[in-house]
Amino acid sequence: MVSAVVLAAGASTRMGTQKLLLPLDNEPLLRRVVRHVCDAGFDEVLVLLGSEHEQTAKALEGLPVRLVVNSDYATGMGSSFRTAVANLPNSEAAMFALADQPFVTSAEYRAVLDAYRQHASPIVSVRYGDVMAPPHLFAREFFPELAVLEHGARPVLLRHRDQSTVLTFPADRLADVDTPEDYELVKRRLSSGR
Repeated sequence: MVSAVVLAAGASTRMGTQKLLLPLDNEPLLRRVVRHVCDAGFDEVLVLLGSEHEQTAKALEGLPVRLVVNSDYATGMGSSFRTAVANLPNSEAAMFALADQPFVTSAEYRAVLDAYRQHASPIVSVRYGDVMAPPHLFAREFFPELAVLEHGARPVLLRHRDQSTVLTFPADRLADVDTPEDYELVKRRLSSGR
């Protein structure tokens, strides 16, 4: 089984409100991202919630996902990797995606899954131009390394570059929503159809 994990536990401190509930094209940001992941063909989609988890869970009603709450979300992203790995007992591999990247498409998430299946590569990483950023997929053999991370997965990716298939996504997909300014830029891009 190949799982997808959507990391959605953060407290949105730079936004000043729960960013994942902000509307984009008449749906919450979180639902937009998770819907795209659900459409990519993974065997299961696990959404890791934390801050305001009851409200964020409501935003996902009706989607075929498994919800897990990271009660230690305030300690940082490392706790989300630990919680995710602990809740993937039957997964041979897992793709980790961020809940605040509204422009990554279902086709691109599927490309990560296809690269894993076709290349038998234990890691599939993504570059947007010169920037390495999620989603990234890791075979089960790397779960113990993910479980001891303090922040993002970059150290694991760098340590095992020789075992990675690297995909290149369009640079303009690398937009995330961390601040009110980011949110306004994303809304403008969506309204202009870019």
